[in-house]
Amino acid sequence: MITGFAIILNEEILYVSNENKYPFFEIVLFIEKLVKSINPKNYWRLKNIFFENEKGKERMIIKHLITENNENLFYCITGDFISGSEEADRMLDEYIDKVNANYPNVDAIEKASGKSEFSKIIKLITAYLWNKYRDPIADEELMPNCKSINNKILYCGISTQGLPIISKLYDDSLLQNIQKEASNENKDIFTSNLSAKLATITMNTQIRAKSYIKEIHFDDLGNDGCMKLILYGKINNFSLDLIASGDLFKIKEIFSQLESKISQEEVLLNNFDGDLKPYRALTSYLDEIIHQFDH
Repeated sequence: MITGFAIILNEEILYVSNENKYPFFEIVLFIEKLVKSINPKNYWRLKNIFFENEKGKERMIIKHLITENNENLFYCITGDFISGSEEADRMLDEYIDKVNANYPNVDAIEKASGKSEFSKIIKLITAYLWNKYRDPIADEELMPNCKSINNKILYCGISTQGLPIISKLYDDSLLQNIQKEASNENKDIFTSNLSAKLATITMNTQIRAKSYIKEIHFDDLGNDGCMKLILYGKINNFSLDLIASGDLFKIKEIFSQLESKISQEEVLLNNFDGDLKPYRALTSYLDEIIHQFDH
């Protein structure tokens, strides 16, 4: 079932077809801030966000475009369709084509967005698409698109209620992206900021969308061409966060094993009381998964 359409430009949501889904589309804004801080060259393109709540699972498919003025333009559709559906991709492409037929560039979209006619036209487009694609969308196998599969962990950490607890940077290339020397001080500052942004996404998804964020997928237009993934695991009141690159299925399998092992730790059964010391031993779990990526 298709539940909502949206158009987002930079930090402004220009159109939402379903006001109940507005909080979900807001999460794109928080993710954009995260990506700006680690990917200033704009190689990463937001592609999927997966949510889960008491009603079930939901996916947001996204076409992330960078304009000539270096602005971020997002076309978004939410629904219960699963990653890998070519039908869902066709729907998203048709959505963009029909909007472009009326508003051929981002300037036209931005200029028209403040007028009531804009909402009426986009509403006609989304109603057409809803009717055309409302039957169950095919679930097809998602094939990895890496030129050469090189599974790599970039970051892993644990947070609670928006607060970073432990975090570790495993790939200095993220620092190179922002042209910072890989000194211990720079790594600590970068990791702390990254952990805080990931925790903010988790917290705002829970508060605003009344859901848990599970996965974020990016296409990487950079050198390796591998998909970049952010995976979230819920362990009681804590969030386990992983950023990795490579084969989606292998990474998810390893992350699931990590989540299962670390969730047995007694320290994660209690609420965080402000003392970080009891959590330091958990970094050994984070280090263990590095070896699994080598096989």
